[in-house]
Amino acid sequence: MQPKIASLNQVYGKAKKETPYLHRKTECRTKEFLSELLPLQDCSIQEKGSIMNISHTIVIRRPLKDVAAYLTDIANDSVWQEDVLKSAVTSQTPLGQGTSGYEIRSVLGFPMHTEWIVTSYEPEKRLRFASTSSAVPYEGTMEFEPVEGATRLTYAFSTTPEGLAGLLDPLMEFFFGFRFRANLENLKTILEKS
Repeated sequence: MQPKIASLNQVYGKAKKETPYLHRKTECRTKEFLSELLPLQDCSIQEKGSIMNISHTIVIRRPLKDVAAYLTDIANDSVWQEDVLKSAVTSQTPLGQGTSGYEIRSVLGFPMHTEWIVTSYEPEKRLRFASTSSAVPYEGTMEFEPVEGATRLTYAFSTTPEGLAGLLDPLMEFFFGFRFRANLENLKTILEKS
């Protein structure tokens, strides 16, 4: 019989419950230490975790219709997002509110399976989505705006890291922010070359 091995999140969660003061003090010190290395937000601790917001706007020299069509075709996610290994729509209805799907994303070298749902959709204007099953719950928005023969895309993402991810929040914000912007710059290159 194999011995039961606790996950890091289980161990971290138990330590947090048993020593909440020490947990907050350690979390704050971790953020303060990392903030000396990276340009991050101030250290503010909330019992339920802090919200990490990442937003990036780019202008793509392609018509809005083309940019919106490419981004709302989920099969393209693994093309323009380096860390997406696989993605697909699981519902049988056309894209709209209630459309569901999944993705498998490489996070720090480990595959992370996430299921999501479209929470609102305005064709060629805005798409909002949220995770329904994920190790790190999230919400996101893609907004499209025409600008002089091009398209301005604003992609926003927010999550509330919990457990070990919450402790490493400043590092996670730096890592995901960097990857997020790199993916969008890759998207711009792909669409402007096609």
